[in-house]
Amino acid sequence: MRRRNDGAGVSPQEEFGDVCFHALGIIDQNREYLQMHLLASADLPTRQALSDIQIESARLDRTVRNAITLYQLENEELSELLPLDLCGLLEKAGRLAPDIQRSLEITLTAESGGIEHCAVMGVPDEAEQLLLHLISNALRACDAGGRVWVSLKQKKTGVALRVEDNGCGLMEEDPIENNRRFLSGAKLGLRICKLICRRAGWKLTLTARPGGGTRAQVVFPLASCEDIPPEMELHSDEENDIRAARFASRAAQELLLLRRY
Repeated sequence: MRRRNDGAGVSPQEEFGDVCFHALGIIDQNREYLQMHLLASADLPTRQALSDIQIESARLDRTVRNAITLYQLENEELSELLPLDLCGLLEKAGRLAPDIQRSLEITLTAESGGIEHCAVMGVPDEAEQLLLHLISNALRACDAGGRVWVSLKQKKTGVALRVEDNGCGLMEEDPIENNRRFLSGAKLGLRICKLICRRAGWKLTLTARPGGGTRAQVVFPLASCEDIPPEMELHSDEENDIRAARFASRAAQELLLLRRY
């Protein structure tokens, strides 16, 4: 379980997040108000200013969330590992394809490789963050007309989740320290991915993709019958709905920023 703050009140990082998100909420409310009253009659500079406010607010929101996530991963104990369905995670990725095509003119394909059910142990929210970081990085590497593939592959040691692209490829000999901009240029996203995998016992590798581009691969050990008691469900409908909405919200924010990238 995660370490709790034993002192009164909230932790410093929680207070920091609350202040930032409160301020960003006010900025966004005022932006929406101005758009409602000015956008129809606004000149081009005013329209651009409103767009800039929306995009940069989203960028700051994401940066704060990533910084808080990084702090939690580095300083808090691992949450209880729960069974999660990689096929369900793949389906969420596939649902992003129409928005990605419309916004970025990049084709995303999700393939299960014939795998219908695939239970692994992990923290569901962290697994979703991991996948979204990897997809975002692949999209950043591609120009319009590019392709991204998300797939599952059976391995002797478990199941591999792959995110591949035909973009610019790796820039340095050591792919883990490559110079591609993983979520905002400070390698923050890659560090988050590495920490998520290390804590959960998953193996992350970045290699050149045959034919050009990059392959990010995460190998998950399969959950055993002992890990998943018969009475335990992989996920309830309510939990699925909540996680799907959260994943879609994160993805929408990332696509907004990628359109400006």
